[in-house]
Amino acid sequence: MKKKGKKENLIFNHIGIFVSNIKKSEKYLKPFFNLNKKKIIFDKKLKIKVKLYYDNKKVCYELVEPYGKGDPVTGYLKRGSNILNHIAYSTKNFNLTINYLKKKKFIQISKINYSKIFKGKIIFFLSPLNYIVEIIEDNS
Repeated sequence: MKKKGKKENLIFNHIGIFVSNIKKSEKYLKPFFNLNKKKIIFDKKLKIKVKLYYDNKKVCYELVEPYGKGDPVTGYLKRGSNILNHIAYSTKNFNLTINYLKKKKFIQISKINYSKIFKGKIIFFLSPLNYIVEIIEDNS
């Protein structure tokens, strides 16, 4: 009998959307989101600016703006592709989750980085269904 792999406990975290300018994008979000007074986070290491928004069901949307040369956003914006960029999940078992996804044929497309906004490690994968998944280390 074939032994099934252990399923990791992933908790939905957010949907990532690439924008050219977070502040200018806010006017299009007003009908859908509770615009918060939180600051835009500048993450120099990841070369992005980020701000989180929540809808009335508490679903989180992360707006990501390019910040500096070599950022991961500008190319997608220029091509007009992958603007609705990724679905993110958090996990307390970061390394186990990485191994689990690799066994399930998810392709690692980034190195492990530290995220200033989530205060933990992050990594990105391309799923077998061709969408991007971000895994966030949950340190709470």
